[in-house]
Amino acid sequence: MDIPEGWTVVEERLMREFEFDNFSSAKTFVDLISVLAEEANHHPEIHFGWGYAVVELFTHDEGRITEKDIDLARSINASMEA
Repeated sequence: MDIPEGWTVVEERLMREFEFDNFSSAKTFVDLISVLAEEANHHPEIHFGWGYAVVELFTHDEGRITEKDIDLARSINASMEA
């Protein structure tokens, strides 16, 4: 499995923490991820607060990290570069 840059496997989940300057920027990022998740029909767990967002990807119906998770992680990374 080719883990996208910045992501790690933690407790069998693909995870990445993102840092922001404030709460509003973190929320804007979460809103962006929600659009990407809907487009992919694959929904991450997201934890966020002032200056951070943690994204967890895991394919629940297969009980493991799958290509769906890798693809969404890559899409999230690409959105950060845009």
